[in-house]
Amino acid sequence: MTEFLSAYIPAILQILLFLVMFGMGMTLTIPDFTRVGTAPKAVFTGLLNQIVLVPLIAYGIVLLVPMEPMIAMGLMVCACSPGGAVSNLYSYLAKGDTALSITLTAISSLVTIFTIPLIINFSLDAILGEASKSIQLPLGKTIFNIFKLTALPVFIGMFINYKFSNFADKSRPAIKWGSITVIVLALIFMVLKLEEIGDSWRFLKAAFLSVVLLNILTLGIGFFSAKFLRLSTKQAATISIESGMQNNVLGMTLAISPSLLNSPEMAATPGVYGVVMCVFAIGVIYLYRGMIVKEENV
Repeated sequence: MTEFLSAYIPAILQILLFLVMFGMGMTLTIPDFTRVGTAPKAVFTGLLNQIVLVPLIAYGIVLLVPMEPMIAMGLMVCACSPGGAVSNLYSYLAKGDTALSITLTAISSLVTIFTIPLIINFSLDAILGEASKSIQLPLGKTIFNIFKLTALPVFIGMFINYKFSNFADKSRPAIKWGSITVIVLALIFMVLKLEEIGDSWRFLKAAFLSVVLLNILTLGIGFFSAKFLRLSTKQAATISIESGMQNNVLGMTLAISPSLLNSPEMAATPGVYGVVMCVFAIGVIYLYRGMIVKEENV
């Protein structure tokens, strides 16, 4: 049974990612993409963090912290992925600006279709050097593959939300918690795949420090960059969560898919990232919830 599952894990991860993105699409409407006009500074700050600062921080960690090349590549894959669907749930639980969170997730999910292959190809050259030539990602093909896995299910979900809005509204609680279930399933399948190629515990230990640093630094830079620009604590908390809670299911899928990076070793880092992210989320929700309630009661 384990061997059967292992053979189909790349396809299973793609299906799970499709479901996550489809569920996210069912929570989105056109105004979620156009809200930039009503809160331009907050949206710009969030996107700058997600698309520019997070990959730069990850690359800085790669340069400063000794790690295996494939683990380092996995960290870059994490960093170039957009905010995940669960980041909207975390923002809601932390009493953050849920509308801003949804807008950032929606826009970054589209923008990163184009930025992911650029960042990954740069990282392959910088980290793997000559060895990267065997896994270089063709720009057009990669954009198309990422579109199929992310934007397409989002658009299908949005269409269902538009056509069957009552059904979509009733489904939202299940979609939010279902996304966490999908992440857990993806992590289980990831461990099975790592066991097939070696000792999964070794991969987990190798990636742990870099992932913890990425989480802490991106959560921090998200919050303090927003406060520096005089955004509210509610908006700063949301930008922090969107910056520090990336779509690890997408990261694992990018790494393990035969049509993309085809490297289970690279997928170890997004897998560890998913575990660390969920653990950190408990403290982050508690911290930001208290700060926001305190500010609102002043």
